[in-house]
Amino acid sequence: MTDPTHDDDEPRAVTDALDLVHDQWSRLRPDLDVSPVLVVGRITRLARIIQRRSDELLGDHGIGRADFDLLAALVRTDVPTSPGRLAEQTLLSPPAVTKRLKGLTAAGLVERSDNPADARGYFVSPTTRGRELLHEVLDVQLAAEAAMTTSLDPVAVAAVTAGLRSMLLDLEGRG
Repeated sequence: MTDPTHDDDEPRAVTDALDLVHDQWSRLRPDLDVSPVLVVGRITRLARIIQRRSDELLGDHGIGRADFDLLAALVRTDVPTSPGRLAEQTLLSPPAVTKRLKGLTAAGLVERSDNPADARGYFVSPTTRGRELLHEVLDVQLAAEAAMTTSLDPVAVAAVTAGLRSMLLDLEGRG
């Protein structure tokens, strides 16, 4: 199937990588509706670009985006949190959380405490230095994220926000 939002007789004024992917799949598999590639592919590509830019920006402060997300979750919740709960909040795998927490602990940004209800488990919380770093980089990170959305006018921001919220609620089974 072709893109229902595009008249094939008119050339696209501006294309991106996903337009090409869509068009290639449309030619290779005309029997399939490949239009979801235009949404899901763009979300995936944007996520990777944002991740890369965040890693570069935050790297100047000694952390990456995954470290930032863990530290931010700890600062926001403001209570000692289990690694399992952090994995749920950040959608990182439990081994990835464990690896990141080891690095953050070694850097003096988080500290471990025993879990009194589970002798094998533990909690983590941000140190004073971890809180300070998070607040220091939060301004920089939010400014960078705001800059990434400057091509969208307020109406587009509202539409994208609503559409992505709906999609997320549905995929998380809460819609």
